[in-house]
Amino acid sequence: MKIIKGITLHPTVLAVPEDKTLHISHVEDWLEYNDSMRKQYSTLARKKVKGALARSLIHEGYVKEIRHYLRTSDWISAFYGRDQEFSTPRKLIARGNNYETTNYRNSTSVSESY
Repeated sequence: MKIIKGITLHPTVLAVPEDKTLHISHVEDWLEYNDSMRKQYSTLARKKVKGALARSLIHEGYVKEIRHYLRTSDWISAFYGRDQEFSTPRKLIARGNNYETTNYRNSTSVSESY
């Protein structure tokens, strides 16, 4: 079992093909980058730089979402990518009785391709 930054990886995370967006090499790079950005912005926040606290918390939340994916293989973030530059595709999972009532789910499992 592979461990990254104290996180035991879910077996399906390791099984993702290399050409997919959520391959472990990409996600590991996103984790390292956002963790370093979180540290930089938290340092600036302690110096009272405007907007630094908000940016620090944004990166901290994204790091938590990446760690959730590595543990469970369920991508729960509304965005993906190194700088959260891409929107996660939404998938219709249930349609209500009314055609206007639809339930969408942001969570994307590993087996889905996008």
